[in-house]
Amino acid sequence: MKKNRRNRKGRCNGYWEEYFPNGNLYHRGNFIDGKEEGFCENYHDNGQLWRKGNYKNANPEGLWEYYNKNGVLILIEYNLVD
Repeated sequence: MKKNRRNRKGRCNGYWEEYFPNGNLYHRGNFIDGKEEGFCENYHDNGQLWRKGNYKNANPEGLWEYYNKNGVLILIEYNLVD
């Protein structure tokens, strides 16, 4: 799978992964023309999941879950998109 690609306009396009300076994953998700679209995950610098959810037209949509640095679920929210 190819990742971290940009389109002709220099905008993020396709599947992306970003990392902390310590090498742990910070973010993974999909972009279309520079806007997040679809599934997204972000991580704490210790490697634990911080949040996960979906984007639609660059807006959070549906169920999002948030975790503390110990991996304990601390918040669930539901976002509606017009």
